[in-house]
Amino acid sequence: MKKKLLLVILTLLFYNFSAKSNNLRNVFYSTEYEGAVTFQAGYVIGDYVEFLRVNPISAGASGYYQISINYTRGNIASAATHIASISHSNPAIWRETGRINNNPYTGSGINFTVDCNTQYGNPRFRIRAVNTLGINTPITVYIKVTSFNSNDALTALNVTGNDTSVSKFLPMTADWDLYVGNVFTADGATLAIKAIQNGNVGIGTANPASKLTVAGNVAAREVKVTVDAGADFVFENGYNLPSLESVGKFIKENKHLPEIASAKEMQKDGINLSEMNIKLLQKIEEMTLYMVEQNKRIKDLEKQMEEVKKK
Repeated sequence: MKKKLLLVILTLLFYNFSAKSNNLRNVFYSTEYEGAVTFQAGYVIGDYVEFLRVNPISAGASGYYQISINYTRGNIASAATHIASISHSNPAIWRETGRINNNPYTGSGINFTVDCNTQYGNPRFRIRAVNTLGINTPITVYIKVTSFNSNDALTALNVTGNDTSVSKFLPMTADWDLYVGNVFTADGATLAIKAIQNGNVGIGTANPASKLTVAGNVAAREVKVTVDAGADFVFENGYNLPSLESVGKFIKENKHLPEIASAKEMQKDGINLSEMNIKLLQKIEEMTLYMVEQNKRIKDLEKQMEEVKKK
């Protein structure tokens, strides 16, 4: 009797363990996919293979996937890892996913990229050819997809076609923060870098108002500022050079140079280095013209003095 009871208990434990193992296996396969697609010899740019449908939960908001690819044939061996973000009710369009890693052939050669169609309820991935490097033989692309957030199911696909119309990238995230600090102490972290939806990046600030906003000092060996125009218009024949009298009057009344912001304005609004450098160059060129004119007058006076002495 005891032996039978022990056998029943062991049987129940076995089925319970087996069920748990199956559940774990299902979870594993719903968050990770490995497969491969083959492009035949003679494939052309734009050819694609749609290989996977995903199913993010929470009305599609949990979509965050890492897609790694690698491939080789004669004279090409390359690999890359891409990131795709899918949120609630996204549009049904194909967009290229951005790379977080790229291992190109001899530093630059790649043949394939990863596209994502974010269609609500039917988001999908595909491999698309962007080059045809290597000898003209079939090439297999090995794929690994990992869901970083919750995903209900992964469904393998095999849909082929050609599409050369993709011109947009899929956002990797709506915004991005990097907080740093001493991980041992109880002190709060410090915001190091912030990137927002319009592409602006802040260093030390959460509200970048420019392509790069720095809340702090900047040290650099060299800074190159691209300008649209210089100040050589001062030397054109038609340039209206202000008289020294008018400049002197303006300075007396306003306490700063014409066309140059006052100290209060600079403190309030800051300065545009490109514009300021051009304005300063303009003032230097105007000053040079004044000096040339003054030198001419001095020469004329010296000549007149010499003539007076001769008399």
